[in-house]
Amino acid sequence: MMALDGCGDTRPARQPEGSVAFSASSAPQTENLTYTLPGPPFQHPGMLVPSQEQPRHPVWVDENQEDPLLKGATAGMTTGVGFMMITPMAMAFWPAAVGIVAGSVAMGMLGVAQSDPADERLSPPDQAVIIAATKEVQPDRLLRESLREALRSRARDSLPTILWQQAGGVEADGTDPLADALSRGLDGLLECAIEALGLAAGDERDIFGVFIQVRIRALNARDGKVRYERVLRYGPGQTVAGLPRPDFHTVEFFATDQGRVYRQVTSDAIRRIARVLAEDPALPLAP
Repeated sequence: MMALDGCGDTRPARQPEGSVAFSASSAPQTENLTYTLPGPPFQHPGMLVPSQEQPRHPVWVDENQEDPLLKGATAGMTTGVGFMMITPMAMAFWPAAVGIVAGSVAMGMLGVAQSDPADERLSPPDQAVIIAATKEVQPDRLLRESLREALRSRARDSLPTILWQQAGGVEADGTDPLADALSRGLDGLLECAIEALGLAAGDERDIFGVFIQVRIRALNARDGKVRYERVLRYGPGQTVAGLPRPDFHTVEFFATDQGRVYRQVTSDAIRRIARVLAEDPALPLAP
């Protein structure tokens, strides 16, 4: 009984709220911040759009890198040593003491090896569903479209787009988006992108929610100087004024129906963030 108690619950340990479980980018997590530079508001802004979307590299984050069998062996050894400490006769007769510890280690490893497969956080096929669903959302494009729509009334019209030609993630030679903007009568450019996207731990065990980190900048079309920059992070463990508390689900529920629920929750969160960004009074746009 003592050895079996050492095996305990083999499910993943409860992670603090906000701990990342799935990430579709490598951008570091950061706090919400806003930077502004004084100056007149833009009368005729446009939106800078990359010629090609940057590829994302989704990964499932394993907080516990310890081998399961090693973890079980450690738990079993701890139990065996504890039993020896409360049993003086075992200390006096060393073959019995060695037998107790060896038996505890074996039982600990056996307990991990026979753990219920249902305790696994998510099966590989379901992980593949979430990865595919993330690509289908096209988060950067959805953010730009949502922001342009949210700014329509404030900018008095839909923001014209200025294409930023790229080659392999680097600005292509012979391209000048600022010159293009000036030739079209624009005095400012907005640039926005989703830096981080994925799933993070909620406030209960095995419950997760979508987290999103967005960066938006406003630049002078004449000299490219940054007039405004804001980083907004929204999701488990990170509240944002004007946004409701994030929705939480089990990971299995996110993977149901080929990721339909996950896609819907992610899309809704991106649209909400776009509205908050568009309503920011510090954004240098003419009222």
